[in-house]
Amino acid sequence: MALRPSNFLLLRRETPKLSRIFLTRYYRSAVASSSAMQSQTPPSSSPQEIPDDLLLSSTGSLIRGLAVYSALSFPTFVDASPTLLKVTTGIPVVKQVALSVVRNTFFKHFVGGESFQQAIPLIESLRQRNLASMLEYSVEVDEESAKENSKQSGAINGNKVIPQYVKNIQEIMDSIPQASAVEDEFKLKHPSTRKTSIAIKLSALVPSATALKDFSTALLAKQSTPNDPFTTSLLYDSSISTYIEESHIAALKELHDSLTKIGELAAQYGVRIFVDAEHTWYQPAIDAFATDMMLSSNSFDQASPINPVVHLTFQAYLRSTPARLKSAIAHATSNKYALGVKLVRGAYHPQEIENHASNPANKGTLPPVWSEKNETDKCYNQCVELLLDELASVTQGKQPSIGLLFGTHNKESCNTVISGLVERHMATVETNEQGKEVVRVPPSVSAQVLVGQLLGMADELTNYVSSRLNSPNSPIVLKCIPYGRLEDVMPYLGRRAVENKSVLGNSNTSIERQRISQELRRRFFNRA
Repeated sequence: MALRPSNFLLLRRETPKLSRIFLTRYYRSAVASSSAMQSQTPPSSSPQEIPDDLLLSSTGSLIRGLAVYSALSFPTFVDASPTLLKVTTGIPVVKQVALSVVRNTFFKHFVGGESFQQAIPLIESLRQRNLASMLEYSVEVDEESAKENSKQSGAINGNKVIPQYVKNIQEIMDSIPQASAVEDEFKLKHPSTRKTSIAIKLSALVPSATALKDFSTALLAKQSTPNDPFTTSLLYDSSISTYIEESHIAALKELHDSLTKIGELAAQYGVRIFVDAEHTWYQPAIDAFATDMMLSSNSFDQASPINPVVHLTFQAYLRSTPARLKSAIAHATSNKYALGVKLVRGAYHPQEIENHASNPANKGTLPPVWSEKNETDKCYNQCVELLLDELASVTQGKQPSIGLLFGTHNKESCNTVISGLVERHMATVETNEQGKEVVRVPPSVSAQVLVGQLLGMADELTNYVSSRLNSPNSPIVLKCIPYGRLEDVMPYLGRRAVENKSVLGNSNTSIERQRISQELRRRFFNRA
């Protein structure tokens, strides 16, 4: 059957910067792939059966997605991507070509835009599907550049050079009222409806991440009981100079002041903050700063209708996580604040294993992370049960004492969350108008629970979870949306690809390629 001219013209108009040859190759790939899979998975027969993310996507964006998932199905390409990006953008003539290719493929697929304002249309389109958004300014600190700038006495052409970490802090401060304004546009007053949030990464908010590493070493040395929560009080103790040089102490105190302001601003505007987890050699310091933020911004005495405001990330691939969660719950209870928890599996497993093995002092000891993935999966699901037990223990009408975000691309874990809500009588099973079984979640629960995936990844899972849950105007499913200037987020794109190689593996990319190919076949050949 011939290609419909109207669709081909639409394809050309919506993707003007991609070469015609590039598009034609991937279009042919889509048709071939779809035909090969036809006997296994028949395409949807009507628009009502097509997932919203596909139905609402332009033909150009679908072809771009197919190209991206095809490239990411090769592990060698994923591993080489950070080096490839660094080399190609370092050659003047090649740089513009490389940036153009990345902008029109990976950037548009995985990044919400170059600024918060550019990401707003995406936030609004996701909300139309009852999906929440978590924005993250994904510009990292280049420590070599930071050192070079400091050598220049902070002046170029008479103007002071603003360090990247200072820009990052200011961007976060600016993004909080913008996130609140987006929610105001939806004109929904209940706290459970305000689901545009901000993620922050602390190593991007200091001149050198070494300061976090040294502070973590000091915190561990002074810790009396294993797995007890850390606070920043040690930073103001005279003994701290034994562990950390003066310039780093000053930087950490500056970070503490900035985070206090961020927490206060977030509480004022009713915007949730999620503090990212990082490598174990930074994590105690991150825990300390995040706990201090929760002590003030999540206090039961604060006036924000949303609580918790600040959330700390826990990584299930760490052996210590179940014990740390229990200690964190006890600390929040005794100090009268709401505990905010983001639970993830963890993104730095190879580095953690390598770092542990490289230290002779660790000989004969277990690494901090689980050795096998199935151990991490088991730990994650156990932590889900623990956290849902805590949420269920809060009597209805009582002030919320815990808020949860389950960040996962694992279907079993998503089902554990959904069934866990039902089993604990926090949600009920009902039949919708289409005769399908769904889980109705009341606002009192949906205000405290989120399930999230990264933008551009696991869209099939996002659709599955959102279709299972019924919580009108109070999204439970969330997409994490990175943003920033293309040149600035290039290191993020390369690093993220490697960190999430398990998520981007053949099984997951195959599912997404199949979904997109199926939809392209429907559009081009009008076949059902």
